[in-house]
Amino acid sequence: MAVIVILAMVVAGIVVMNARSAMQHAEQSAAAAEIRILTPAVAAYGLDHRNFTGFTPDALEQEYGVSLDNATRSTLTVLPTSTGDYCIQIRDGGWYAARNGASAPIETSQQPICG
Repeated sequence: MAVIVILAMVVAGIVVMNARSAMQHAEQSAAAAEIRILTPAVAAYGLDHRNFTGFTPDALEQEYGVSLDNATRSTLTVLPTSTGDYCIQIRDGGWYAARNGASAPIETSQQPICG
């Protein structure tokens, strides 16, 4: 009987670890997808305003028709860089995704990237 209980606990532990890993991967992928989707509108803002000073999520919604949910709105950051470009970052759960300019690769991390 004790062997069955121990075996059940081991199986339950494995299931929980796999579920946690799948959730983290989903958050990482979702954050990267948001960056991919928002990059064209952010780049357009920079071209239209000649820089990213004063950028806000409201500007994306009002000027470019981008619809942002509350989670995206609260974690979206766009910072001007010294090269006149920008770093866009968003957080989904425990994962951050960012891109340093429109042509840069998307990076993901469990720590903030822009800044």
